[in-house]
Amino acid sequence: MIINRLSFLAFFCFSFCYAQINVKTYFEKIDNGTQLFAENNEPCPVSIRVKLKLENLKSSEKQGHIFVLPANTKRIKLNTITVINKSKKFKVGLSTSYNYGDHFMNEYDANFAYYLPYQKDESYPLTQGYNGSLSHQNKNQLDFSMPIGTLIVAARDGVVIKTVDENTKHCGKQECEKYNNYIYIYHDDGTIAEYLHIKRKGAKVKLGDRIKQGQIIAESGNVGWSTGPHLHFSVFIQRLDSERAYLKTKFKLDAETVDYITEKKLYARNYD
Repeated sequence: MIINRLSFLAFFCFSFCYAQINVKTYFEKIDNGTQLFAENNEPCPVSIRVKLKLENLKSSEKQGHIFVLPANTKRIKLNTITVINKSKKFKVGLSTSYNYGDHFMNEYDANFAYYLPYQKDESYPLTQGYNGSLSHQNKNQLDFSMPIGTLIVAARDGVVIKTVDENTKHCGKQECEKYNNYIYIYHDDGTIAEYLHIKRKGAKVKLGDRIKQGQIIAESGNVGWSTGPHLHFSVFIQRLDSERAYLKTKFKLDAETVDYITEKKLYARNYD
């Protein structure tokens, strides 16, 4: 079979390193070569970059080619690899990197009216706004101060692509970022919302759930990189290599007003 020890080791490494995202790649032998396939078991698109180490083989795609895998899709052909000279030794090695979303996406609904992420008849101050001086420098992210256990609602329809609510530790230093509890929701325009610092066992939704705007999704907390109880909210476009483009979002402020919100102001949600 064309897949030798070299290719197996490369496959094992990438599967282990990226086990948090449920994407699989595999080879299938064909006449004079092999084909590389992928399956995306995530409820949103995933971008994948494929790099091959070839000896006496040629690839149908350029080195480092990026593919966008549709959500919940099996048997996606990525590459055809053929032998150049059958009388000589040939080997193939594989390495990949991938992440949620469409790496090439640039257009999104910039005028969408997001809900304030808490229940009707509640109000909370925006303690840190876009490009905030504490921890949001050069980032379009928001912090709402609220007591632990406050019910958080979805600011927009979408599908849950990640939940973490096992952590309890927190501190005011970036070293505690790894302890963040959070929910990621993928929107129909390809953007992703993150709801951070939720309390331990505070998630009310699970992977793959379809979420409606205004639906309760979690309880707020004080977990991870946090100096006090609050909800960190942001919307971003995910790229490969862990790069994110954070976006400014407009919120529904009352029955008629949709606008950006401002640091140090109190915002009441008076609508369903």
